[in-house]
This record gives sequence, structure tokens and C-alpha cells, in this order.
Amino acid sequence: MATTQQKTQYQYFFKRHIDIADVQDTLTLAILGAENLHGRARIRLDGSWRLDRQRRVCTIDASTPVGEDIAKLFTGYLGKEFGEAAFSVRRPAGSAATEQKCPPHSSRKGVHHR
Repeated sequence: MATTQQKTQYQYFFKRHIDIADVQDTLTLAILGAENLHGRARIRLDGSWRLDRQRRVCTIDASTPVGEDIAKLFTGYLGKEFGEAAFSVRRPAGSAATEQKCPPHSSRKGVHHR
């Protein structure tokens, strides 16, 4: 009998004053950081993300160590570059829950991988 494993995903929402091209650059930096930790092949095999430029939403699959590191780096870089109030992050409905909840922030066609 096959079991299904829920994915842990994070969705990032950006305020209108944030240039989405800068968000894309920040995502690229997070991916490069994860590549330094895991190697290029592991990023290609286990990394999954999508930046919807029109909706201003970035989704990262954090169900692997690679994705988890991309999400951690991206979240940290966003806070430093734009400030915590410039974006919000949440788990979409159906995303696997973990013991520690994502802390809320005071505010809340693109690049796709995998």
C-alpha cells in the first residue's frame, strides 16, 4: 500500500511597493546559497520553487533539506533587504504542518523550477 506524504510549502506575498525583479534576485541569491551547501546536482534534483510575478507570490517546496534551506535563506534575505513588513509568509492549505509555526509578519508570469 502506497502512502502519500504531504509537502511542506511556504508562500511569500509581497507588498506593491516592492519591485518583483528585486524579489527574483533575492530568490536567486537564496538558491545560490543553497547550492553552495548542497551542490548543483542536489538543487536540480530536490529544489522546487515558483515565482509568480503577476500575483506577486513566491512558493517554495520545503519538504526536502534543499528546499528547507532555500526557504530559510530566502526568508532571512527578504527581511534584511526589504524589512519584515514588506512581505508575509504562510503555509498554503494542505501543506504539511510542523511543530513550529511560521511567525506572522505585520503585512502580507514568473520564474518556476520543477
